[in-house]
Amino acid sequence: MGQVQMRPRGRRVGRRFLAIAALCTACESLFFYHLNHVLVSQQTASQREIQAAMHRRAQTEILQLKREYAGVTISPNGEYATYVTSDASGWDTVHVVQLDSGTQVSQATNLYPVQYVDWLGNAEVFVGEQRSPGNLELNTFYVSNGLQADETAASVPVFSNLAPDARIVKVTYSTETNDIFVLIDAGGSTAVYHVGTMETIQPVTVPPGYIKNIAMTQTGDNLYLEINQNGQWNVVRLYQTSQTSSYTAEFQMDWQTVKSNAALIGVVGNTLYYGTVNANGLVTAVYRQTSGGDELLRQLGQPALASEIAVSSTGSIALNPPALTNVEM
Repeated sequence: MGQVQMRPRGRRVGRRFLAIAALCTACESLFFYHLNHVLVSQQTASQREIQAAMHRRAQTEILQLKREYAGVTISPNGEYATYVTSDASGWDTVHVVQLDSGTQVSQATNLYPVQYVDWLGNAEVFVGEQRSPGNLELNTFYVSNGLQADETAASVPVFSNLAPDARIVKVTYSTETNDIFVLIDAGGSTAVYHVGTMETIQPVTVPPGYIKNIAMTQTGDNLYLEINQNGQWNVVRLYQTSQTSSYTAEFQMDWQTVKSNAALIGVVGNTLYYGTVNANGLVTAVYRQTSGGDELLRQLGQPALASEIAVSSTGSIALNPPALTNVEM
Protein backbone atom coordinates (compact mmCIF):
# COMPACT_ATOMS: atom_id res chain seq x y z
CA MET A 1 0.00 0.00 0.00
CA GLY A 2 1.10 3.45 -0.83
CA GLN A 3 1.77 5.82 1.91
CA VAL A 4 -0.36 8.99 2.37
CA GLN A 5 1.79 11.98 3.11
CA MET A 6 0.16 14.18 5.74
CA ARG A 7 0.66 17.98 5.74
CA PRO A 8 1.84 19.36 8.99
CA ARG A 9 -1.11 20.57 11.09
CA GLY A 10 0.67 23.77 12.01
CA ARG A 11 0.93 24.84 8.39
CA ARG A 12 -2.85 24.42 7.87
CA VAL A 13 -3.61 26.48 10.95
CA GLY A 14 -1.22 29.21 9.82
CA ARG A 15 -2.89 29.53 6.43
CA ARG A 16 -6.32 29.70 8.04
CA PHE A 17 -5.07 32.39 10.36
CA LEU A 18 -3.71 34.42 7.44
CA ALA A 19 -7.01 34.07 5.57
CA ILE A 20 -8.97 35.21 8.62
CA ALA A 21 -6.56 38.13 9.14
CA ALA A 22 -6.90 39.18 5.50
CA LEU A 23 -10.70 39.01 5.81
CA CYS A 24 -10.61 41.11 8.97
CA THR A 25 -8.33 43.65 7.30
CA ALA A 26 -10.68 43.89 4.32
CA CYS A 27 -13.69 44.34 6.60
CA GLU A 28 -11.82 46.92 8.63
CA SER A 29 -10.88 48.83 5.45
CA LEU A 30 -14.48 48.75 4.25
CA PHE A 31 -15.67 49.95 7.67
CA PHE A 32 -13.25 52.86 7.78
CA TYR A 33 -14.01 53.73 4.16
CA HIS A 34 -17.72 53.82 5.00
CA LEU A 35 -17.04 55.82 8.17
CA ASN A 36 -14.89 58.29 6.28
CA HIS A 37 -17.57 58.64 3.59
CA VAL A 38 -20.18 59.33 6.28
CA LEU A 39 -17.95 61.88 7.99
CA VAL A 40 -17.14 63.65 4.70
CA SER A 41 -20.84 63.70 3.77
CA GLN A 42 -21.73 65.13 7.17
CA GLN A 43 -18.95 67.70 6.89
CA THR A 44 -20.13 68.72 3.40
CA ALA A 45 -23.72 68.96 4.61
CA SER A 46 -22.63 71.01 7.61
CA GLN A 47 -20.61 73.31 5.36
CA ARG A 48 -23.63 73.79 3.11
CA GLU A 49 -25.79 74.55 6.15
CA ILE A 50 -23.22 77.08 7.38
CA GLN A 51 -23.02 78.74 3.97
CA ALA A 52 -26.81 78.82 3.71
CA ALA A 53 -27.07 80.35 7.18
CA MET A 54 -24.43 82.95 6.30
CA HIS A 55 -26.29 83.75 3.08
CA ARG A 56 -29.55 84.20 5.00
CA ARG A 57 -27.73 86.37 7.54
CA ALA A 58 -26.29 88.50 4.74
CA GLN A 59 -29.67 88.89 3.02
CA THR A 60 -31.29 89.88 6.32
CA GLU A 61 -28.53 92.41 6.95
CA ILE A 62 -28.96 93.94 3.47
CA LEU A 63 -32.72 94.25 3.83
CA GLN A 64 -32.34 95.82 7.28
CA LEU A 65 -29.79 98.33 5.95
CA LYS A 66 -32.09 99.25 3.05
CA ARG A 67 -34.92 99.95 5.47
CA GLU A 68 -32.76 102.37 7.48
CA TYR A 69 -30.25 103.96 5.08
CA ALA A 70 -29.56 105.16 1.55
CA GLY A 71 -26.62 104.11 -0.60
CA VAL A 72 -26.84 100.39 0.16
CA THR A 73 -24.69 98.36 -2.25
CA ILE A 74 -22.98 94.99 -2.06
CA SER A 75 -19.42 94.19 -3.12
CA PRO A 76 -18.88 91.94 -6.16
CA ASN A 77 -17.75 89.08 -3.89
CA GLY A 78 -20.83 89.49 -1.67
CA GLU A 79 -18.80 89.98 1.50
CA TYR A 80 -19.38 93.68 2.18
CA ALA A 81 -22.12 96.29 2.00
CA THR A 82 -22.15 100.07 2.03
CA TYR A 83 -24.61 102.57 3.41
CA VAL A 84 -24.64 106.36 3.75
CA THR A 85 -25.40 108.61 6.71
CA SER A 86 -25.48 112.42 7.08
CA ASP A 87 -24.67 114.56 10.10
CA ALA A 88 -26.15 117.85 11.27
CA SER A 89 -23.35 119.80 9.58
CA GLY A 90 -24.24 118.46 6.15
CA TRP A 91 -21.29 116.08 5.80
CA ASP A 92 -21.91 112.52 4.62
CA THR A 93 -20.24 109.27 5.64
CA VAL A 94 -20.07 106.03 3.66
CA HIS A 95 -19.89 103.00 5.95
CA VAL A 96 -18.64 99.53 4.95
CA VAL A 97 -19.90 96.53 6.93
CA GLN A 98 -19.07 92.81 6.86
CA LEU A 99 -22.28 91.07 5.85
CA ASP A 100 -21.76 87.77 7.68
CA SER A 101 -21.29 89.55 11.02
CA GLY A 102 -22.85 92.99 10.52
CA THR A 103 -19.74 94.65 11.98
CA GLN A 104 -18.30 97.82 10.47
CA VAL A 105 -15.05 97.40 8.56
CA SER A 106 -14.33 101.05 7.75
CA GLN A 107 -15.90 104.39 6.91
CA ALA A 108 -15.12 107.38 4.71
CA THR A 109 -16.02 110.57 6.59
CA ASN A 110 -16.47 114.29 5.91
CA LEU A 111 -17.80 113.73 2.41
CA TYR A 112 -19.80 116.24 0.38
CA PRO A 113 -23.43 115.17 -0.20
CA VAL A 114 -23.16 111.71 -1.78
CA GLN A 115 -25.00 111.15 -5.07
CA TYR A 116 -23.62 107.80 -6.15
CA VAL A 117 -21.90 104.74 -4.66
CA ASP A 118 -20.23 101.94 -6.60
CA TRP A 119 -17.53 99.31 -6.15
CA LEU A 120 -14.06 99.41 -7.69
CA GLY A 121 -13.41 95.68 -7.39
CA ASN A 122 -13.71 94.41 -3.82
CA ALA A 123 -11.07 96.65 -2.23
CA GLU A 124 -12.19 100.20 -3.15
CA VAL A 125 -15.42 102.16 -3.44
CA PHE A 126 -16.38 104.93 -5.87
CA VAL A 127 -18.24 107.87 -4.33
CA GLY A 128 -19.86 110.55 -6.46
CA GLU A 129 -20.19 113.78 -4.46
CA GLN A 130 -21.73 117.21 -5.02
CA ARG A 131 -19.19 119.79 -3.92
CA SER A 132 -21.69 122.53 -4.77
CA PRO A 133 -24.56 122.84 -7.28
CA GLY A 134 -23.05 122.21 -10.70
CA ASN A 135 -19.69 121.00 -9.33
CA LEU A 136 -19.19 117.27 -8.80
CA GLU A 137 -16.29 115.01 -7.88
CA LEU A 138 -15.60 111.30 -8.19
CA ASN A 139 -13.87 110.22 -5.01
CA THR A 140 -12.60 106.76 -4.03
CA PHE A 141 -11.65 105.18 -0.71
CA TYR A 142 -10.10 101.94 0.52
CA VAL A 143 -12.39 99.40 2.15
CA SER A 144 -9.63 98.29 4.55
CA ASN A 145 -9.16 101.65 6.27
CA GLY A 146 -11.51 104.24 4.76
CA LEU A 147 -8.66 106.40 3.42
CA GLN A 148 -9.87 108.61 0.58
CA ALA A 149 -8.05 109.41 -2.66
CA ASP A 150 -7.03 112.90 -1.63
CA GLU A 151 -5.68 111.53 1.66
CA THR A 152 -3.34 109.19 -0.23
CA ALA A 153 -2.01 111.92 -2.56
CA ALA A 154 -4.19 110.67 -5.42
CA SER A 155 -6.08 113.22 -7.49
CA VAL A 156 -9.87 113.38 -7.47
CA PRO A 157 -11.61 114.05 -10.83
CA VAL A 158 -13.80 117.16 -10.64
CA PHE A 159 -16.62 118.05 -13.06
CA SER A 160 -17.29 121.79 -12.95
CA ASN A 161 -19.58 124.43 -14.44
CA LEU A 162 -22.48 122.06 -14.98
CA ALA A 163 -26.20 122.72 -14.52
CA PRO A 164 -27.13 123.17 -10.82
CA ASP A 165 -29.04 119.86 -10.80
CA ALA A 166 -26.14 117.87 -12.28
CA ARG A 167 -25.65 114.42 -10.79
CA ILE A 168 -23.47 111.39 -11.39
CA VAL A 169 -25.64 108.58 -12.75
CA LYS A 170 -23.20 105.77 -13.52
CA VAL A 171 -19.48 104.99 -13.41
CA THR A 172 -17.89 102.18 -15.41
CA TYR A 173 -14.23 101.25 -15.78
CA SER A 174 -11.78 98.81 -17.35
CA THR A 175 -9.80 96.57 -15.00
CA GLU A 176 -7.07 96.18 -17.62
CA THR A 177 -6.57 99.75 -18.86
CA ASN A 178 -7.80 101.66 -15.76
CA ASP A 179 -9.92 103.89 -18.01
CA ILE A 180 -12.99 105.30 -16.27
CA PHE A 181 -16.16 106.61 -17.92
CA VAL A 182 -18.66 108.73 -16.01
CA LEU A 183 -22.28 109.37 -17.04
CA ILE A 184 -23.67 112.69 -15.79
CA ASP A 185 -27.25 113.96 -16.05
CA ALA A 186 -27.53 117.76 -16.02
CA GLY A 187 -30.58 119.83 -16.83
CA GLY A 188 -32.39 116.88 -18.41
CA SER A 189 -29.57 116.06 -20.82
CA THR A 190 -26.70 113.63 -20.45
CA ALA A 191 -22.96 113.66 -21.10
CA VAL A 192 -20.22 111.03 -20.85
CA TYR A 193 -16.72 111.86 -19.63
CA HIS A 194 -13.52 109.85 -19.89
CA VAL A 195 -11.12 109.86 -16.93
CA GLY A 196 -7.66 108.79 -18.05
CA THR A 197 -4.94 107.06 -16.07
CA MET A 198 -3.46 110.48 -15.24
CA GLU A 199 -6.90 111.66 -14.02
CA THR A 200 -7.36 113.87 -17.09
CA ILE A 201 -11.01 114.50 -17.91
CA GLN A 202 -12.27 114.60 -21.49
CA PRO A 203 -15.83 114.71 -22.85
CA VAL A 204 -16.76 111.76 -25.04
CA THR A 205 -18.43 112.35 -28.40
CA VAL A 206 -21.65 110.31 -28.24
CA PRO A 207 -24.68 109.94 -30.54
CA PRO A 208 -27.58 112.39 -30.01
CA GLY A 209 -30.10 111.18 -27.43
CA TYR A 210 -30.68 110.72 -23.72
CA ILE A 211 -28.28 108.16 -22.21
CA LYS A 212 -29.67 106.06 -19.37
CA ASN A 213 -26.85 103.61 -18.67
CA ILE A 214 -23.24 102.81 -19.62
CA ALA A 215 -21.03 99.73 -19.24
CA MET A 216 -17.47 98.98 -20.31
CA THR A 217 -15.70 95.76 -21.27
CA GLN A 218 -12.85 94.49 -19.14
CA THR A 219 -10.31 95.03 -21.91
CA GLY A 220 -11.54 98.61 -22.46
CA ASP A 221 -12.21 98.01 -26.15
CA ASN A 222 -15.93 98.72 -26.06
CA LEU A 223 -18.18 101.14 -24.20
CA TYR A 224 -21.89 100.31 -24.36
CA LEU A 225 -24.65 102.90 -23.99
CA GLU A 226 -28.37 102.57 -23.42
CA ILE A 227 -29.71 105.57 -25.30
CA ASN A 228 -33.11 106.94 -26.29
CA GLN A 229 -33.04 107.93 -29.95
CA ASN A 230 -36.22 109.45 -31.37
CA GLY A 231 -38.35 107.79 -28.72
CA GLN A 232 -36.74 104.36 -29.06
CA TRP A 233 -34.35 102.77 -26.59
CA ASN A 234 -31.28 101.25 -28.24
CA VAL A 235 -28.00 99.67 -27.13
CA VAL A 236 -25.06 101.38 -28.86
CA ARG A 237 -21.41 100.35 -28.91
CA LEU A 238 -18.60 102.93 -28.87
CA TYR A 239 -15.14 101.80 -29.90
CA GLN A 240 -11.76 103.23 -30.86
CA THR A 241 -9.95 102.74 -34.14
CA SER A 242 -6.44 103.63 -35.20
CA GLN A 243 -7.79 107.04 -36.25
CA THR A 244 -9.66 107.73 -32.98
CA SER A 245 -7.90 107.97 -29.64
CA SER A 246 -7.88 109.54 -26.20
CA TYR A 247 -5.21 112.05 -27.24
CA THR A 248 -7.67 114.29 -29.07
CA ALA A 249 -9.39 117.28 -27.43
CA GLU A 250 -12.52 115.15 -27.11
CA PHE A 251 -12.29 111.41 -26.54
CA GLN A 252 -13.08 110.19 -30.06
CA MET A 253 -14.86 106.87 -30.52
CA ASP A 254 -16.79 105.48 -33.46
CA TRP A 255 -20.21 104.01 -32.75
CA GLN A 256 -22.74 101.54 -34.04
CA THR A 257 -26.17 100.32 -32.93
CA VAL A 258 -25.90 96.86 -31.41
CA LYS A 259 -29.58 96.27 -30.69
CA SER A 260 -32.69 98.33 -31.32
CA ASN A 261 -35.61 98.30 -28.87
CA ALA A 262 -33.26 97.08 -26.18
CA ALA A 263 -32.00 97.93 -22.70
CA LEU A 264 -28.46 97.58 -21.39
CA ILE A 265 -28.36 95.07 -18.52
CA GLY A 266 -24.59 94.98 -18.01
CA VAL A 267 -21.20 93.70 -19.11
CA VAL A 268 -19.39 90.80 -17.44
CA GLY A 269 -15.79 90.53 -18.59
CA ASN A 270 -16.15 91.30 -22.29
CA THR A 271 -19.65 89.85 -22.65
CA LEU A 272 -22.67 92.09 -23.25
CA TYR A 273 -26.00 91.35 -21.56
CA TYR A 274 -29.07 93.17 -22.83
CA GLY A 275 -32.84 92.93 -22.70
CA THR A 276 -35.45 93.30 -25.41
CA VAL A 277 -38.05 95.88 -24.38
CA ASN A 278 -41.75 96.41 -25.04
CA ALA A 279 -43.53 99.66 -25.95
CA ASN A 280 -43.26 100.81 -22.31
CA GLY A 281 -39.48 100.31 -22.22
CA LEU A 282 -39.74 97.28 -19.91
CA VAL A 283 -37.52 94.25 -20.41
CA THR A 284 -39.32 91.14 -21.65
CA ALA A 285 -36.33 88.84 -22.25
CA VAL A 286 -32.64 88.80 -21.33
CA TYR A 287 -29.93 87.89 -23.87
CA ARG A 288 -26.19 87.34 -23.85
CA GLN A 289 -24.14 88.32 -26.89
CA THR A 290 -21.50 85.76 -27.85
CA SER A 291 -19.21 85.20 -30.81
CA GLY A 292 -21.68 82.61 -32.05
CA GLY A 293 -24.66 84.98 -31.87
CA ASP A 294 -27.22 86.16 -29.34
CA GLU A 295 -28.24 83.63 -26.69
CA LEU A 296 -31.58 83.83 -24.89
CA LEU A 297 -31.00 83.46 -21.15
CA ARG A 298 -34.44 84.13 -19.72
CA GLN A 299 -37.90 84.98 -20.97
CA LEU A 300 -39.48 87.07 -18.21
CA GLY A 301 -42.93 86.09 -17.03
CA GLN A 302 -43.51 89.72 -16.03
CA PRO A 303 -41.84 92.68 -17.81
CA ALA A 304 -39.35 94.48 -15.55
CA LEU A 305 -37.17 97.57 -15.47
CA ALA A 306 -33.61 96.96 -16.60
CA SER A 307 -32.43 98.49 -13.30
CA GLU A 308 -34.19 95.63 -11.47
CA ILE A 309 -32.15 92.99 -13.28
CA ALA A 310 -28.61 92.11 -12.20
CA VAL A 311 -25.95 89.90 -13.74
CA SER A 312 -23.50 88.10 -11.45
CA SER A 313 -19.79 87.61 -12.13
CA THR A 314 -20.63 84.12 -13.39
CA GLY A 315 -23.28 85.41 -15.79
CA SER A 316 -26.36 84.29 -13.85
CA ILE A 317 -29.45 86.52 -13.90
CA ALA A 318 -31.15 87.84 -10.75
CA LEU A 319 -34.44 89.72 -10.64
CA ASN A 320 -35.01 92.31 -7.91
CA PRO A 321 -31.84 91.51 -5.95
CA PRO A 322 -31.73 92.85 -2.35
CA ALA A 323 -29.05 95.35 -3.34
CA LEU A 324 -27.05 96.24 -6.41
CA THR A 325 -23.35 96.91 -6.71
CA ASN A 326 -24.03 100.55 -7.60
CA VAL A 327 -26.65 103.00 -6.40
CA GLU A 328 -27.63 106.40 -7.69
CA MET A 329 -29.01 108.40 -4.78
